[in-house]
Amino acid sequence: MRKEILFALTAFFFFSLTAITVAYAVEKEDKTEEIIYEEETDISHDAQQEKVILKGITSDDTENSPFFNQLTLEVIQESGESTKLDLEGGYSPKLHLLDINDDGQKEMFLTVLGNERGSQKNFYFYQLQKDELIELTKPELSSIASEFKDGYKAQLTIEDKKTYIFDLYERKNHYEELGLYHEGRLNEPTELIVGPYTELKITRIDNKTAIKGKQRISGLATVDTVGYLETIWTWKNTDWSLEKVIVKEISHKSN
Repeated sequence: MRKEILFALTAFFFFSLTAITVAYAVEKEDKTEEIIYEEETDISHDAQQEKVILKGITSDDTENSPFFNQLTLEVIQESGESTKLDLEGGYSPKLHLLDINDDGQKEMFLTVLGNERGSQKNFYFYQLQKDELIELTKPELSSIASEFKDGYKAQLTIEDKKTYIFDLYERKNHYEELGLYHEGRLNEPTELIVGPYTELKITRIDNKTAIKGKQRISGLATVDTVGYLETIWTWKNTDWSLEKVIVKEISHKSN
């Protein structure tokens, strides 16, 4: 009797192990690696060609979707030596090679959408340094201060240097109904909302490669768009340098 029980348990164990192995194999087969971008060029400015590859892993369930579960950035040198970096996935990744400081060495600029609508975007800069892919910082303003003012106005101060005044009179009825103002007087201190970058793109300024960023400026909620903040940056030494600031105000009627 004991032998029969032992035999049954052993058979059950091997059956379960086989099922797990098959399930794992199916799961592996469901994942597909796709080459999103590939270019052969001299990114290190050493007179040798490197192959830059951006790969993405998708599931067969989302074959027609621009979503990738995981991304891999790889640089293969002429010697065959490979440098890889696994990155977080997302929608519709795009890779650009550019020389951000005009020193002859090309950086890798990656844009990945955080959602399918494209309303959220993530931006990354990478550089090959001594056979390692190093992430560079994104351009960021050191300080932004804002506040609503009496008379349906708002003030935006950038890096304690440049101040912009928004005329929000067209929105007075809306703001009065929400309790932000009472007969034109501000009820309590309230700040504007300056969102993250909605766009970072390559441009030129004063004959130099530059990055142009765009951020939404909102009132009481993200959909209450007041204007857009545009900044232009160049890379100097080891950090970004702010070259230009543009604030574009939009009317409530065109919102």
